[in-house]
Amino acid sequence: MPPKKLSIQEILLKAQKLINNTPINLNEARDIFEFVSNKPKSFLVAYPDHKIDSEKTKLFFSLLKQRIKGVPFAHLIGQKGFYGLDFKIDNNVLIPRPETEQMIDWILKKFPRDARMTIADIGTGSGCIAVTLAKYFPKAEIIAVDISKKALTMAGHNARLHGVSQKIKFIQGSLLYPLNKFARIDLIAGNLPYLTKPELLRVPFEPKIALDGGEQGLELIYELIDQIIERQIPRAILEISPLQEPWLETKMRDYKNYKFEFQKDLSGKIRFLVLEN
Repeated sequence: MPPKKLSIQEILLKAQKLINNTPINLNEARDIFEFVSNKPKSFLVAYPDHKIDSEKTKLFFSLLKQRIKGVPFAHLIGQKGFYGLDFKIDNNVLIPRPETEQMIDWILKKFPRDARMTIADIGTGSGCIAVTLAKYFPKAEIIAVDISKKALTMAGHNARLHGVSQKIKFIQGSLLYPLNKFARIDLIAGNLPYLTKPELLRVPFEPKIALDGGEQGLELIYELIDQIIERQIPRAILEISPLQEPWLETKMRDYKNYKFEFQKDLSGKIRFLVLEN
């Protein structure tokens, strides 16, 4: 005898009981259910008595239990939106963050869309920055660098998904070291690991290589700044932790020929260091 099919209402009532006394709310459970059932939330509300296939119901509760254990929603569904585009992700890349979208905002304000320039995305991960910039700057040369081969594979997949794979050069390596053959780079967009060792404990499901910035979280950021100054790259925007502002300000005071400023994210926290020569 086949398993009994449950209605949308019955499934969500069971889900509500399951998530009681957990950090997960019913809206998030509905998001998972929407993904599994492939039906919009408007359908879930309009047709509460609609019966759902038992295999989909089983998958829904499996994913919900994983979410309760702390697995990020983006990992459960294997994708995350960024600047209006959907990006495939897995546990080899950092989940794109909403605050990083403001890096794209800054670049779009700084350069005309038809600019012929070379942009290096350092620590590309899923490729969300490189792919988005390739969509908005069709005449630009985009270089995506990451130390992780698996991350570059995912970034390449996302570039193909959005039809820009021919516009991006994917290079494995650390920081600017593999870019010596490029005579000129006009802009660095850096989203490097900037968490401290204690902060890493709060993100157990994401790749440590994409998050571990050393004792103060500044190890790679300091090194990248030194390379930017040495190569006299005219502009850079780096994502940072709000707690790192004092140390970075002290470091930048040593470089008189570069202007620098800190920019806040939408929550009012310092999130970016901008360098201009």
